[in-house]
Amino acid sequence: MTALHALVLTVAVAVPFPTPPQATGPRAQPPGASSPAATDQNPDASKGNSGKPAAKSKPAGSATRPATGKTGAGPRVRTQAEMQKPRSPFLSPPALDGAEADRYHPGGPDWSEIPPWRQTSFFGLRAAGRFFIYVIDGSGSMIDDDRFPRATIELRRSVLALQTPQQFEVIFYNDESIPMPGGPRPRPADPQNKSQFLAWLSLMEPDSGTEPRPAMRQALSLRPDAVFLLSDGEFPRGTAEEIARVNTRRIPIHCVDLSGGLAGDQLRRIAHDSGGQYASRPGSLHGTP
Repeated sequence: MTALHALVLTVAVAVPFPTPPQATGPRAQPPGASSPAATDQNPDASKGNSGKPAAKSKPAGSATRPATGKTGAGPRVRTQAEMQKPRSPFLSPPALDGAEADRYHPGGPDWSEIPPWRQTSFFGLRAAGRFFIYVIDGSGSMIDDDRFPRATIELRRSVLALQTPQQFEVIFYNDESIPMPGGPRPRPADPQNKSQFLAWLSLMEPDSGTEPRPAMRQALSLRPDAVFLLSDGEFPRGTAEEIARVNTRRIPIHCVDLSGGLAGDQLRRIAHDSGGQYASRPGSLHGTP
């Protein structure tokens, strides 16, 4: 090998063969995507000129609530008197005779404010109190037009509706007074006395004439809160005057007339003289006769 050949071989070994350059830039981004380098170089690019985050855009078609400002004083608060505005009496259910007076006379009691154990009712006549006596006609004329069954059905309903600490007594009359066994006396409205009443009531049958005065004297002597007097017949002359004379405490006597007024006006007078109510309740279990 000559000296020239040795020089060429030395140069070829010392000079490396050039390689194609490799790309060192960022990878291509999909269309529409932002470059991470641009974000790093300008961190405020997503903010407005003031440095605050840009407001999010609302979807198309969304309603914009109008701004409400104070246009004067706020809502007026009702007074206590306005909130306690009395209820119209004409919104009460319809009734007859004595019960109707509560609807048309504002001075009457508001029964919705009286607890159940301080009131009762009999043939639609309401009375307040805790001790009530029922004086029921047991004469022979009560057989007509189902009067006796109607009277005992309503009597049973009224007595069973009484609650502790209420008391009651039941006195039938024809020619004489017929109180419950062991009476007349106040009886607590408990299950035992109600059961005794039902058993005794099942034995009663209408018979004889109509004389309410002995039974009324017994009832008024017990000083109840109210008396319910039921009849269908004409009383002996002077009955209303005698009952008014012995009723010195003017205990209310609420009178129920099953004859519809055909037996005279003494029941109406007894109710008026005592401050009680009068109700005419003719009819039968099969409809109006």
